[in-house]
Amino acid sequence: MSVMGDHDAENVLWAAIGIALAALVGIALYSYIGALVSAIFIYYAVRPIYRRIEAYIEHPNVAVALTLLVLVVPLLLVVGYAGFLLLNEVDRLLSGGVLSALRPYVQPYLEYARQGEIQQIRDALTGQGGLQGATAGAALRDLATRFAGVVGVLLGLLTRTVLMLIFLFYLLRDGHKLRNWFVEAVDRDDRIVSFVVGVDDDLETVFFNNLAFIVFTAIQASIIYFGFNLIAPTRAVVGTPVLLGALIGIGTLIPVVGMKIVYLPYAVYLGALAVTTATPVWHPVAFLAVSAVIVDTIPDIVIRPYLSGRNTLHIGLVMLGYFLGALTFGWWGLFFGPIVVVAAVHFGEDVFPWLASEYLQR
Repeated sequence: MSVMGDHDAENVLWAAIGIALAALVGIALYSYIGALVSAIFIYYAVRPIYRRIEAYIEHPNVAVALTLLVLVVPLLLVVGYAGFLLLNEVDRLLSGGVLSALRPYVQPYLEYARQGEIQQIRDALTGQGGLQGATAGAALRDLATRFAGVVGVLLGLLTRTVLMLIFLFYLLRDGHKLRNWFVEAVDRDDRIVSFVVGVDDDLETVFFNNLAFIVFTAIQASIIYFGFNLIAPTRAVVGTPVLLGALIGIGTLIPVVGMKIVYLPYAVYLGALAVTTATPVWHPVAFLAVSAVIVDTIPDIVIRPYLSGRNTLHIGLVMLGYFLGALTFGWWGLFFGPIVVVAAVHFGEDVFPWLASEYLQR
C-alpha cells in the first residue's frame, strides 16, 4: 500500500510540474498568440509546397528557405509597391503646400540656430518664448508623440512578424519530429493517433485550399484590372491594379463579405472622384460591374466549389469557424476558428461515440 501511495504521489508531483511548465509556456505565448496562430495557418497552407521542394532538394533548411521565399517574396513585392505608392502620395501632398504652411513656425527656430542661440530654441519649445513659441512647441511635441506612437506600432508589428517567421521555420523543418514524438508519447494508441492524424490532414486541406483561392483571386483580379485599364478609352480606371488585386485576394479570407470589403469602398472612391473631378461617371459603374461579376461571382461559382469539394469537412462549418472565430477572438480568431472546428468535428466523429458507449455500458 505504501508503494502504491508513493507511486501515486510521484505521479501527482510530475503532473503538477508539467501543468506548471505548460502554464508558463502558455503565459509566454499568450501575448503573441496572433503570431503563433498565423504561423500555424501558413504552415498548413504551404506544407504541401514544402514537401514537394524537400523531395527534390533533400535538405530541410534549404527547402524551408525556398518555401519562405515563395511565400515572402511576393508579399514583400506587394508591400513595397504599396509603400512606393504611399511615398508618392506623401510627396505630392507635401509639394502641394503643406511645408509652406509650416514655414511661419519653423522659420524662428532656423534663425535661432544660425545665431547659435540654443537657449532661445529651448525656451520657445518649452513655452517660455511667447505665444508663437508655445504654439509651435506644442505642435512639435504633439508631432513627436504621434511619431513615437507610429514607431512603436511598427516595431510591434515587426516583432510579431519575425516571431511568426521563426515559428513557421521550425514548424516546417521539425513538424514531423513533433508529430512522431507525440505518437510515441501516447504509446501509439490507435484512437488518439487517428484523431490527431485526421485533424492534421484536414487542416492542411482546408488551409492549403484557402491559400490557393487567395493566390488565384489576386492574380486573376490583377490581370482583369490591367486589361480593364487597357481597353478604357481615356484614362486608367484602376490606378493600382496589382495592389488592388492582392488586397482583393486577401479579402477572400473575411467571412460573409469577402472581397467586397475591398472593391466596394474603391467603387465609392471612384464615384467620389466622378462627382468632384473630371473623372468619367462610367468609371465607378463599369468598375463595380466588372468586380462584382467577373472578379467576384464567377470564381466564387466555378473555383471555390472545386476547392471546397476536396475538403472532407462541410464547407458551411468551415465558414462558420472563420466567422465565429473572428468575432470571438479578434483578427487571429480568423485562423484559430477553423482549427477549433476541425478538432471538434473529429472529436465528434472519432471520440464522442466511444466515450458515449463506454459511459452507457457502465
